[in-house]
Amino acid sequence: MVSFDSLTESLRSGRPVSDHRFDKLYPPEVRVHSKVHFTPVKVALRVRDWIGLDPGLRVLDVGSGCGKFCLVMAASGGGRVTGIEQRPFLHEAAVGAAEKLGVTVRFLCGRMEELDWREFNVFYFFNPFYERIAYRRGIDDRTPPHAGIFFDHLRVVKDKLDGVKSGARVFTYHGMGGRLRSDWNLIRSEPIGTDELQMWVKA
Repeated sequence: MVSFDSLTESLRSGRPVSDHRFDKLYPPEVRVHSKVHFTPVKVALRVRDWIGLDPGLRVLDVGSGCGKFCLVMAASGGGRVTGIEQRPFLHEAAVGAAEKLGVTVRFLCGRMEELDWREFNVFYFFNPFYERIAYRRGIDDRTPPHAGIFFDHLRVVKDKLDGVKSGARVFTYHGMGGRLRSDWNLIRSEPIGTDELQMWVKA
């Protein structure tokens, strides 16, 4: 049995961790998608830098995939982290990785519209609906391209964010696929990885 204790300790102490090292948590059929579809460790750690270690943080990763962002966040600081993902095989990979790391994350397998977003104050999006309009870069054929569904997802997100409290934060990496409504203010933006990390705060 491979031990990942040193990986967990590195994340807790803020030491750099390569994606190659982190991705060994996953089986090869999941790991192969990391470069395109999974949040780089350094991006997740940058989000942690920006939001700090407040135990009152309630973080939701929408379209959490194999849980990489959630796991880095949970291992590196305080608060409660939740990921929601529709595909069972990615959800199972996330749960398995959390067990290997020895961290607590609430991973849900289901649809984002079924969740009450008012319990969260931080939201993370790594352009989670892009597969709906990408014809060659999907993880599998279970989510075939469909522009109508893409825009439906964006509408759900905006409607859900309408209900969260003032001061809530949204983080986007490679965007979200659309613009947030006018009561969300862009506070911070920084080039990182292959795009920009942005932080929005609800007025």
